[in-house]
Amino acid sequence: MVTTDYKQLIRESILHDEGFIKATFSGQHRDRTVPWIKVVVRPVLVRGKQHTQFSYFDAKKDIAKNYWGDETAEMLEQLITLEFKNAHVQTIHNNVDVTITNKGQAIIHTTKPVNQPQETNLSHDRQKKVLLTAADAAPFLKAVGIMTEDGKLRADMQSKFRQINEFLKLVQQTGALEKFNTSPLHVVDCGCGNAYLTFAFFYYLNHVLHIPTHLTGIDVNGELLTRHAEKSLSLGWTDLTFQTTRIIEFKPLMQPDIVLALHACDTATDEALAQGITWQSKLIISAPCCQHHLQKQLDHQPVPSPFGPVERHSILKERLGDILTDTFRALILRIMGYQTDVVQFVSSEHTAKNLMIRAVRSLKVGDAKFVREYRDLKDFWKVTPYLEQLLGEDFAKLLQEAAGMHM
Repeated sequence: MVTTDYKQLIRESILHDEGFIKATFSGQHRDRTVPWIKVVVRPVLVRGKQHTQFSYFDAKKDIAKNYWGDETAEMLEQLITLEFKNAHVQTIHNNVDVTITNKGQAIIHTTKPVNQPQETNLSHDRQKKVLLTAADAAPFLKAVGIMTEDGKLRADMQSKFRQINEFLKLVQQTGALEKFNTSPLHVVDCGCGNAYLTFAFFYYLNHVLHIPTHLTGIDVNGELLTRHAEKSLSLGWTDLTFQTTRIIEFKPLMQPDIVLALHACDTATDEALAQGITWQSKLIISAPCCQHHLQKQLDHQPVPSPFGPVERHSILKERLGDILTDTFRALILRIMGYQTDVVQFVSSEHTAKNLMIRAVRSLKVGDAKFVREYRDLKDFWKVTPYLEQLLGEDFAKLLQEAAGMHM
């Protein structure tokens, strides 16, 4: 059993030390699972009364809740019971680090703060940590029209700035950016459109993470790309270039490490995914827009039982087509060796097309489980995804080989 001494030390530091600043709980043991990646506890002032804020983090979201009085002790007890592997408690006078070994023993280290704070920060409305701050990113934000010349975010662009930070956070969460060992990185943004995220991603890689990067934005709108190129030159960003071309016809000078396809419409998304797979890009990020190709196939097929009630309503039928399209895309990426997940990109209050597909090349190609799931889904709906057609004979051969191995 884990000794209880460290638990009492944590309780005393958080509940009874007036100099308590923050506590962080993280890590899990091999033989047990905790529901959160980490939990942060800190004191806050709410309407003039001191509360304790518990912030719960997982891979996709964070939830913050404030408690007062006995509620704080109850929530802390629940947190301690989870038995995270690590706990770090910071007070004005001491830092307490607790590590629980695999055998259940608590190793406790107590140190003095290097820079001793004079008081605890109880601000409840502290600005959320963002990957790009408006002040630091001002030059490019002004160039693309998100910020005014006097340094203020435009009222109608506030949501776009939040979207930029959400996009960067979702990319960062994949953990892929830290693993690249090539320099410079080569990135292609397929169907870059207005290029807000193109400029932001280039800035983030080069000027925040300090990863030398060459980024090419491609689109069929040559007039729009000319304006983007002028903005890039005005910023002195010679490694951010633009090229007028269809996605499927683009031939990069260097094999892209990262492929983006953000709101590329309908089959343009499939073209970007096919290109990324063919180039064996290590990271593919896609935010699909509209998905009509599969929908047309569904329109010409008998409705599988028991989906008649779903397809009776046009809006539900359309969303079903969207879900199936992105499910097939995710499965194909998995078959082709990509660890893939589908997450919410922007809030559904802004757009119904709010999903992001994140794919990191790290799995074996042709996993029989994913092949079986893919074939079963195809057989049920009697459709052929456009991405499969784009990948052609090589993909068809892979499906046959995987199926033949498990006959």
